[in-house]
Amino acid sequence: MKMQNSFDVGIYTRLSRDDNNGNLESMSIGNQRQILSDYVKEKGWNLVEAYIDDGFSGTNFDRPDFKRMLKDIEKGRINCVITKDLSRLGRNYSMTGYYTDEYFPEQNVRYIAINDGVDTMGSNNDFAAFHNVINEYYPRDISRKVRQVKKSNAAKGMFMGSRAPYGYKKSLIDKHQLIIDEDVAHIVRRIFEDIANGENGRRIAGQLNAECIPCPRAYYYQNLDKENPRKDESMVWGSASVLGIIENQVYIGDMVQGQRQVVSFKSKKRRKTDPEEWIIVENTHEAIIPRDLWDEAQKMRKTREHFHTPKVEREVSIFAGLIRCADCGSIMAGSLRGNEGKQKLTYRCGRYANHGKEVCSSHNIREEVLVDIVLNDIRSYAKIAENDKQSLTNQVIRALKETTIIESNVAERQLVAAENKVDEINSTVKNLYKEKVSGKMPETFFYSLLSDYEKDLKELEEKIPVLREQAKAEAGQEDNVKRWINNISKYLKVEKLDRFMARELIDTIIVSEFYKVDGKNVQDVTINYKFVGNLGELLAKRKEVA
Repeated sequence: MKMQNSFDVGIYTRLSRDDNNGNLESMSIGNQRQILSDYVKEKGWNLVEAYIDDGFSGTNFDRPDFKRMLKDIEKGRINCVITKDLSRLGRNYSMTGYYTDEYFPEQNVRYIAINDGVDTMGSNNDFAAFHNVINEYYPRDISRKVRQVKKSNAAKGMFMGSRAPYGYKKSLIDKHQLIIDEDVAHIVRRIFEDIANGENGRRIAGQLNAECIPCPRAYYYQNLDKENPRKDESMVWGSASVLGIIENQVYIGDMVQGQRQVVSFKSKKRRKTDPEEWIIVENTHEAIIPRDLWDEAQKMRKTREHFHTPKVEREVSIFAGLIRCADCGSIMAGSLRGNEGKQKLTYRCGRYANHGKEVCSSHNIREEVLVDIVLNDIRSYAKIAENDKQSLTNQVIRALKETTIIESNVAERQLVAAENKVDEINSTVKNLYKEKVSGKMPETFFYSLLSDYEKDLKELEEKIPVLREQAKAEAGQEDNVKRWINNISKYLKVEKLDRFMARELIDTIIVSEFYKVDGKNVQDVTINYKFVGNLGELLAKRKEVA
């Protein structure tokens, strides 16, 4: 960075709940801001903006005002960032180092951490990395201590979760104590009784959905008077949610905690722990069901598991992940159906399997039936390819172009236009900025125009990666078609379909529900091949066009 007399400064302040180390006043946002403002004034520099992240951890950089500051840097609005010390910038050693050592220098931005003596314009920054390591140690140590306290409290039978299990709520007097939620406790008792009486999870879920009883997730958000951010099948009962209740020991008055653990203090991701690591304390709160009902339900559940689990572990099925329900689009799952010794692998709609007929229908199809359909289809196109591979290749490529699956060079032209537009907007904004600085343009008018250009840029930034992928796909589409035809031509005399062949040739298989035609049950099976889609329909459409 060139030495210059004045800088356009952004001062950055941050305070998190973990920063109360006995000197809260000295760390306060107001105190930080005063120190930084005085420093800028003393230097005679231009204070452009103050960025404040109050209540945000330093271990990650997903902070609103930090991100706003980066945008201002990239717009050229500020060329110097000042913090009270390095820990205000961040407490993640590698990410803080990235900003001080790479990002700020690349953006030609000077960074100063006053108390730590860090100045990226100077050469005496040998201790910056050391400071970053020390700053990261602080949240690591806090995280370790918090985990120890939680573990200790859990061992005492105190509830440490953020959300009470379905059927319970946290006591208003003591948030670590569970009390029965009488509004839904009867649902829990009913589920245990139904399982003990031989019902399965899917049927129980279907009945609860039929009666419009909110599932645990829906009930939680309903009580918060908030909209559930996930508007999908998680809003209805499924066999998984029923099983989650049946397996939870909390309903007999025992506290079971520590089943999940955060990966590290830097990440919010959680991993499952081994049962030996769980913290189980018996008789910590009032039970919803008696222990004899629990024992009976567990016995019945294990009996069902034993009955439905094959004695020999099966290989991954031929069509696993390839078959989709024609109505809801979910992946169809395979399971063994029929009496022991005469079981056949049958695929059915995943949503139906998990949530019952209230959500979708079964769309059942036996694997042996599907194998015959697919194998015959593959052989028929392999035969066409053997007779005249070049003719088939030309037909498919022309058909793809005619049906707009390939629009020759369209995405490439749109991509060039979009990239040129970005350059044009950036150039215009720079000129507008010069006019604002020179006083030729009113500041309010400048920011009004800038806001419009920012919207245009955001749209283009979202559009360009998509166009790049499309252009890339267009460029390689003809080669992909030729490769696919070469692959399918190998299977003219194949006698047995295997998973490798299915994965090599097929993208998806769409299976419909049965319907009546002239009094007979009919089911549609549509095979979408890789790179060419539904080949029969594609070639038929080309004939229509011709």
